[in-house]
Amino acid sequence: MVLKIQKNRRLWIFIVSTIIFIGAVVLFLMPEESDERKPENILFENELDIVYGKDSTDITVFMFSSYNCLFCRKFFRDVFPDVDKEYIQTGKVKLVVKPVAIEKSGPVVNSIKLAVCINRFGDFTKLYELLLTEPKVVYTDKFESVTNELIQKNEFVAECMLTDMAEKYIMRNYIDFNRLKCTGTPTFVINNKIYKGYKTYDEFQKIIEKERIYALH
Repeated sequence: MVLKIQKNRRLWIFIVSTIIFIGAVVLFLMPEESDERKPENILFENELDIVYGKDSTDITVFMFSSYNCLFCRKFFRDVFPDVDKEYIQTGKVKLVVKPVAIEKSGPVVNSIKLAVCINRFGDFTKLYELLLTEPKVVYTDKFESVTNELIQKNEFVAECMLTDMAEKYIMRNYIDFNRLKCTGTPTFVINNKIYKGYKTYDEFQKIIEKERIYALH
């Protein structure tokens, strides 16, 4: 009898724990947005931002992102292709990615510096694909070797990385991230309104359409 009670108790503990875990995951994945739209511009484009789209668009979507963020990579892998096809390539939306170094380790910071400098002064495609698929590569000697090679081959990349140009840019993003009380990546800022967390394409589409209407009126 005692054993049966203990088994039932363990079963109920397991069920309750599972429900709590699932609930936490659902809450994390649910679209979250701020209740307040700021009266003045809270973010501005920087020359080292990673930009997709034209200047003459209906709205600009700012995105705080990190390559070592699972849901940022999921957004770029699963959502971005449709957003690109439907909104960016058609001139309706410009996406401005602001990489943020929440984790202050040297390899992470250096990978962001390399990404924004290569994007500004070289061909970003291969590095972009590598960081999306193998984010842990930044901790390897091989990545450090490739970084040094790129610095040696491109004087503009070298100047960007070895001066305080990229360093100041990354710090500015981190300051803005905290100033806006962002709690994680990805975080989107559209028309001075903050949307936190990963969005499916359908969720993102609804936000874009709502914000396009707001911008056009």
